[in-house]
Amino acid sequence: MSIETNPNTVSPGKIQFLDYIQPPLPAGDYTLYAEQDINDLPGEAEAPSYQASQPLLVDGPRFVLDPAQIHSLYPPANTEGNFDEALPNIVFNNFALPWSREINPADTSSLDANNGGGGEINQIPWMGLLTIYASEMTGEDPNVPAPVSVTASKLITADPSDSDVLLPNLGSLQGGSPDQKVAVMDVKLPFFQQIAPKLSELPYLAHARSVNTDGKPMLGMNDDGSFSVVIGNRLPEAGDQNTMYLVSYEGHQDHLNGATIDPKYKKIRLVVLGTWQFTANTSRGDFLNLMEDLCDEGRGGVKLFQMPMDADTIGESAVAKEALEIGYVALQNEMRIGEETTSWYRGPLVPSPTKRDHEYGPYLYSDHAMHYDPDTGIFNHAYSAAWQIGRLLALSDGSFAGRLFNWRNEYLREAVKAAKAEGVNARSAALTRRPSADADDAGETPQPEEEGFVARTRNMLSGKVAGVAWPKLATRAETMIGEELPGVLTTEEKEAIHNNDEDPLVALMQKIKGS
Repeated sequence: MSIETNPNTVSPGKIQFLDYIQPPLPAGDYTLYAEQDINDLPGEAEAPSYQASQPLLVDGPRFVLDPAQIHSLYPPANTEGNFDEALPNIVFNNFALPWSREINPADTSSLDANNGGGGEINQIPWMGLLTIYASEMTGEDPNVPAPVSVTASKLITADPSDSDVLLPNLGSLQGGSPDQKVAVMDVKLPFFQQIAPKLSELPYLAHARSVNTDGKPMLGMNDDGSFSVVIGNRLPEAGDQNTMYLVSYEGHQDHLNGATIDPKYKKIRLVVLGTWQFTANTSRGDFLNLMEDLCDEGRGGVKLFQMPMDADTIGESAVAKEALEIGYVALQNEMRIGEETTSWYRGPLVPSPTKRDHEYGPYLYSDHAMHYDPDTGIFNHAYSAAWQIGRLLALSDGSFAGRLFNWRNEYLREAVKAAKAEGVNARSAALTRRPSADADDAGETPQPEEEGFVARTRNMLSGKVAGVAWPKLATRAETMIGEELPGVLTTEEKEAIHNNDEDPLVALMQKIKGS
């Protein structure tokens, strides 16, 4: 199954799951073959043929795993929590690591160079997670002893002292050194067969995923890319420490498929690629049991959500007793002025009947929601904490925060627009008011108020502009030269020139010269 390793091929905020990843060349031994025939050589009846071969090793993690390949662990190492109902898993940065080599080294179907190295696709991971309980690692003869370091040769060839240990069928070291140190553990064979997954189950205990966390950084999801995941097949034990072993199943394919094993073998040797520990807390029961504890009389009821009330907790205070009964807890409160006090707090899972009260709010900020009891001098931070938690949850949603930001900008634009319009209206109203009683003294003519701005403008033009001596405009005909001026032909002269068929230009020149 091919996959794009660029997370941008996955939509923002989405994750794509894949059953398995087929690497271009799984790790293992290869042989390159070349053959050439030379035709039409003089004196040769048959074309000579030449062959050559070259061994090739595609290396990859086998006995030792680089810690940099590990992206995350769950449950986290050296932690304590409610992990008893969660299957442990490990996430690798190498998205094809669990399928990077064949679980059966003798199976070369997917390594056959004659068909492009792409024979049958390998869907079985060569590694897995084993969950081991503390009781299974203790005692004089534990089912799972602590890992020890041996040479790689002891994985290939049985040592006389290990005649009862079932070794993996690895074939060759594939270029590795026989003296290479390898961490192994010899697990009791019956116990291994009891807890180990079957060969048919291994494909369901590993998958690949491609992640695009755009839009999710506020939720702490910041890692884009393609990853591979290996999951354990056994739930942790509650109330105790659990140890996780990442082991190699390479060469153990026959020991996982139910094949008959020689009775002389009492143990099986597993290569340990990594290990971590965590503690699973004791479970208080499943969801149904917890709900029954809330409802059934005598099984705790709502008191499971209340602080225990004893003399050390409440003393003789009736107020403290009432507060604890309705779900409040007393917490230390560091005030902004540097003083320390005790304040009441109650969360959303209130272990007592409540009703909605519309007398409170609305609140514009969290401090606005703090309540103060003057009788006891104690603050109640239930509403202020709820206000702040709701605000943070809303802003942690990138999509909601973006829409809220756009709404606020639009509101501000409308507010500015309304303010500008109000200013223009105010100035216009000033111009449309009825002239004052001093209008006559200022030379203005009072106008009815309903005529508005037009009357005001007309009054200004008639009262202030009428007495100005403005220059007057004359038409073109009024400014033309008259016939009485010298050098200009009169109407009679032009008619005489026309009747006598004279040249007007000559006649005009004669008149100008006075001839």
